[in-house]
Amino acid sequence: MNHLYLDTSALLKVYIAEEFTEQCREIIAQYSNIYMSQVCVTETVINLRKRLSTREFAIASKFFKTDMASFNILDFDEEVSDLAIEISDGTSLATLDAIHIASAMSLSVGEMDFLTYDKAQRKAAKSLGLRTP
Repeated sequence: MNHLYLDTSALLKVYIAEEFTEQCREIIAQYSNIYMSQVCVTETVINLRKRLSTREFAIASKFFKTDMASFNILDFDEEVSDLAIEISDGTSLATLDAIHIASAMSLSVGEMDFLTYDKAQRKAAKSLGLRTP
């Protein structure tokens, strides 16, 4: 089975047309198991609201709520928090970037791919053994 963790930078591309949107959609379509943190859900809704008009937000959030039924949403718990703190030690990662990597690493599903469009986060994820398509 193929497993993909989505960072918010990737997930937003599904709902907002921008650079790399088509590439992102094509990558996601290759996976049957999509994971994200509850933090990603929060970040996505907030960013959609900030970046879209009221009408566009209503449409995008409706699609997002429908899509959420097919996503595996991961809780932010003490284990993930501790791992994020460990990951951030010695890196310049932002807090939420470390939380996303920790969330992906906390899963016991075999090989996990990690999709992000944040260069520093991608580099850190690769260095920690996550594959980055």
